[in-house]
Amino acid sequence: MIPEHDPIRHDLLGDIQILLPGVPCKTSRGWLGYCSIVLLRVNGSLTLFDTGHFSDRALLLDMLAHIGLTPLDIKQIIVSHLHFDHILNVPLFRHATLIVSKDEVDYAASVVAGKAEDPSVPENWRALLNGHGIELISEPVELDSRTEIVSFPGHTPGGLVLFRKEADTVAICGDVIKNAWDAVNGKPGAAGVDDKAAARSIRHVLERARIIVPGHDRPFCLEGESLAFLSPFSWEVRGSILPGPQDEVLLDIGLAAQTVKTGLRH
Repeated sequence: MIPEHDPIRHDLLGDIQILLPGVPCKTSRGWLGYCSIVLLRVNGSLTLFDTGHFSDRALLLDMLAHIGLTPLDIKQIIVSHLHFDHILNVPLFRHATLIVSKDEVDYAASVVAGKAEDPSVPENWRALLNGHGIELISEPVELDSRTEIVSFPGHTPGGLVLFRKEADTVAICGDVIKNAWDAVNGKPGAAGVDDKAAARSIRHVLERARIIVPGHDRPFCLEGESLAFLSPFSWEVRGSILPGPQDEVLLDIGLAAQTVKTGLRH
């Protein structure tokens, strides 16, 4: 299958490519969980930020092939946190070293042990990471002269954000900033382990970076009282629901890369 779209590239993103953009949608059955999967080079090594879940797998593999890569070319994965929608495709990348927050590993262990409740942490999270070299981080880490990883609490105890020096500072946020509304409101739209800490984390990221790649939305730039999306958004839902036709388009959203006045100054 040939992907319908190329990776998202933009001058403000530098050499960062968004293979699959996040989708800020949920249904009556819950969150869809389509997260941003981002490709960049760190110290010359091809690096992924997050891997998505099983529904992403075929399209992710196709997108890699579309740009001339295989999973074996990926040498490093930055795991933003250990929720299923970000880690289920880790086993595809057998040659990759993983970077994970120690707080996140401790939290996932406490969930599986029944000491904390989080239905988004898969019971087999350890098995998903098996066979990989793992670097646990507790403090900010400089991966190269342009790239730093910092752990932020709130959504989970150890959500990782990657800061990248391009023309301006880019923050690849995982679910520390899930979508544009989190940035506009300065607080998370969905409950996490510590909502007050999550609001502080959002504020700290926005103070440091102007270009935001959220965990479940397309990238955007904050400028004064405006939020400028860096790419279009398209989303189609099909269904085969009698008495309607097979493979019917039920929802078709197409949004331009527009600028939105938020009324809030950043």
